[in-house]
Amino acid sequence: MRTTNPPAYVLGGHQAGLAVVRSLGRAGVPVVAILSSTGDLAWHSRYPQDREIGPDPADQTRGYADFLIALRERHGPGVIIPTTDESLEAVAAHRTGLEAAHIVACPSSWSAGVFLDKRATSEIAADVDVPAPGTACPQSEAELASALEGLRFPCLVKPRESYRYTRAFGTKMTRVENADELREAWRAAQALDIGTLIQEIIPGPETCGVNYNVYMIDGEPVVEFTSRKLRLAPPNYGYPAVVRTERVPEVLEAGRRIVRGMGIEGFANAEFKLDERDGEYKLMEVNGRPNMSGALAVHCGVDFPLMTYRHLVHGVTPRQTPWREGIHWIDKADRLVLAERWKTGQSSFPQGLAPYFSRHIFSGFDVRDPAPSLVRLRGVGRVSQALGKHSPLARQ
Repeated sequence: MRTTNPPAYVLGGHQAGLAVVRSLGRAGVPVVAILSSTGDLAWHSRYPQDREIGPDPADQTRGYADFLIALRERHGPGVIIPTTDESLEAVAAHRTGLEAAHIVACPSSWSAGVFLDKRATSEIAADVDVPAPGTACPQSEAELASALEGLRFPCLVKPRESYRYTRAFGTKMTRVENADELREAWRAAQALDIGTLIQEIIPGPETCGVNYNVYMIDGEPVVEFTSRKLRLAPPNYGYPAVVRTERVPEVLEAGRRIVRGMGIEGFANAEFKLDERDGEYKLMEVNGRPNMSGALAVHCGVDFPLMTYRHLVHGVTPRQTPWREGIHWIDKADRLVLAERWKTGQSSFPQGLAPYFSRHIFSGFDVRDPAPSLVRLRGVGRVSQALGKHSPLARQ
């Protein structure tokens, strides 16, 4: 057990990474932010003691791992905390070498593989009896033709690895209305060697989406936290714009089974959506890294980044703490979502503004750390353009 605080190497510097940086920095943990550019939000935060620009973990996996290992010489051995899919994939692939230099807060290579690859996620869900959307994964023209015979439209073309698809197409997934659109979307991804799957659409409004957050030790949940998505940007298939704390007991058992089935230790996040057809929550995806709205749990006293650090460094077993319902997390993109919905009559002014007049936090703004939110102001135009094209801004 260590008596001093080694540095935390936080990999990624947008919403998810910034929440981790702030959590650990406020607790007095020396933070080194590993970023992709000086435009990352965490670059401008007051909390990192040091900032490093690293190689692209998606395209330079080995170089990225070597870069992290070399940090030991400059900053000392520390705790590696990935907050993006691409950094997590790189760390998991080279975990053995990294563990010789640092403590690694990352699932095993096998566990990472089954939640980063959405096809594997679907297979594990079936194995552990967790309801999930109907899914097909054609890998050839012949398999695509066969899959078309049993499909109902509209449906979704989703990437097996999300970040590669988002980088290529600027969207998380593609909704297709007919067979021609499906073939076009599937072939476009195939041409870039990006694996995809075809998934049924779970009917229901955005408010049917739920986050299950958990800290696992030896396959058992020791801390749990749930929240509900209220608005997405863009609507239905985008990133969270407003999330509210809420106890949703219906997802607890399914969340435990899927995370346990994937062998994830430490923090995990599973996303579900209520299917209006049968009243059952269906698994949408699983993440073994901090999620975009992670600051909400921290604000409510369920500080997953700090409990991860203290557990791995000092051997402190996390304990469930009480948390309050009805606290909102609001992303800056929500203002543009609201403007569009008011313009088209999809939402009333009181309904749209309710989260702002309730207890809430903002994704970027923190009065103790205002600089990152000022940086985000420069990105409003890019968010607006993304919403206008019905594709989300690529965010970590």
